[in-house]
Amino acid sequence: MKKPIKLLSLVLALGFLVGCSGNQEKSSQPQGSSEQGTSEQSSQNSQQSQQSSSAAKSSSSSKATSSAIPAPAEGEFAFDENELNRPQEIHTADQKKYLNLGIQYYHITESNLQSCNVDGRSNKSTPNSVTVSWNFTAPAGKTVTKYTFTFGQKADLSDGYDLNAGILTKKTFPNAYLGDNYFKVTATLSDNSTVESPIKVFKVDGQAPRNISAGNMPNVRDMGGRTTYAGGKIKQGLIYRGAGNKFDNNSSVNSECKNVLTKQLKIKTEINVANKDSNNLNFSGVQLKNCYMNYGSTPYSNLARNAEKIRQVMDILADETNYPVFYHCRIGTDRTGITGMMIGGLLGIPFNEVFQDYCFSNFAPIDGLRYPNKASDPNGDDPAKYIDEILAMPGATYQEQTYNALLSIGCKAETLNKIIDFMTEGNKADLSVKGAVATGNSITSDGTKKTATNYYNPATYYECGTGKKASMSSTFTAGDKDVVVYLGSTDSSQSSKFADKITLKIDGVEKTITNTKSMWQAGFGRTDSTQGDQRTGYMFNILGKYNLTAGEHTVEVSVKSGTFYIGTIAVFDHIEATR
Repeated sequence: MKKPIKLLSLVLALGFLVGCSGNQEKSSQPQGSSEQGTSEQSSQNSQQSQQSSSAAKSSSSSKATSSAIPAPAEGEFAFDENELNRPQEIHTADQKKYLNLGIQYYHITESNLQSCNVDGRSNKSTPNSVTVSWNFTAPAGKTVTKYTFTFGQKADLSDGYDLNAGILTKKTFPNAYLGDNYFKVTATLSDNSTVESPIKVFKVDGQAPRNISAGNMPNVRDMGGRTTYAGGKIKQGLIYRGAGNKFDNNSSVNSECKNVLTKQLKIKTEINVANKDSNNLNFSGVQLKNCYMNYGSTPYSNLARNAEKIRQVMDILADETNYPVFYHCRIGTDRTGITGMMIGGLLGIPFNEVFQDYCFSNFAPIDGLRYPNKASDPNGDDPAKYIDEILAMPGATYQEQTYNALLSIGCKAETLNKIIDFMTEGNKADLSVKGAVATGNSITSDGTKKTATNYYNPATYYECGTGKKASMSSTFTAGDKDVVVYLGSTDSSQSSKFADKITLKIDGVEKTITNTKSMWQAGFGRTDSTQGDQRTGYMFNILGKYNLTAGEHTVEVSVKSGTFYIGTIAVFDHIEATR
């Protein structure tokens, strides 16, 4: 009976020694860099712990084998081509359900959103990670001390971003691009030499949006990846939307967020469309452009009192040296939403997808649900109130309507076309001006001419009191025309119609103004003085549709009562929307 006891003791001792050896090897394994973030580091540590035995074998034998991928020759990599060609899904099950609701998102309901487990108060906005695996056989006498995984959009990986994979023969990570992703793997060996794999491609499902994991900042998305009305594609990696610093009115963004935005997304320009400096990110090496927007007291004023700031954003986007750009307010939904709807519309993102993207913010903690035509909150954050102004503009598509709306607030056609050309791959829509737009010195007026020193007012405008007028003359083709006037006023009356306060004449003949909006519905009035940036509300307003003969015509707007600020007079070809 003594011999079996001695044999058992020997086995237990050997087991203890083997366990100590394994633990020693695990503690000396290289760990992932801090750039990977806490959650990814935790995942990697778990994987390393689970695979300590196989990792130790890889280190000692200079080989890492996988049942799915055959072992390559010495100094070479092997990949599972089936895995690389199988598109991976970055959207969670709830996000995917939302994207595939098959509805008009402009008419989405609270029930639709709740069916996707959305409440607007918890953060479910981040993407799933993707995984790429490989095998590598180290040259004789050498071992792998670290793998570096590099991925990007460009075939030469000149835009590549490095991720530390430790000694694992796979990498799991967020923020891949939609569609094709180029990558390579670099093995660092025990003699500090390196071996690189060929540049390969792995695929991601192409359904937008490309939502981003950015540390503790929620609600971050790439505006690229969508197909335009004209059949082109919006480039990824150039314009991002998101939240600002102290997005929850409390905590600041963390170092992981800074790392993702500055190192991975390589942001060069921050555009803050909030109205507080405390929401600025102020990352070192990133230029800050403050385009302070006022959070209007009504849904109508949300756009009217920020229209000039939209023009400022467009001027920034027209400069290619500013890209990649990250724009934000506080939580990334309302003022960021207005900006996104105008940028998306200009770039040719179909109207339904513009609102699909807007409502995707409900996956983030945005202080409750946001959606258009919100019956329970008619005077709050309902974006339909101001988007309806764009939908009233002439144009066959939302892109043409947005283009004309931006022309009406004084954006130059060459500015808008630069943005479209730079941001679009493939086919681009023909968005030449279909009509005539008069701003600045091309307007004739007996009112007081003023030049703005900021983007709170049109670049040049005319202050017209009772009896004063402004006009424009141009040559037109024959047909129905929409007369649009970019007006400002400090009067926010809900009882008086602005059409009763002005007169429209074409070639000296008074015309009936069919627009029946009140001063309040037109977005007029002043911002709340407590904001510290009191400004006047301006809105592009269609006065009506009028038939013109071919030739030169003069369009005149005069003031019956009160004071109006006239920034633009435009006459567009009347085009019914066909979307």
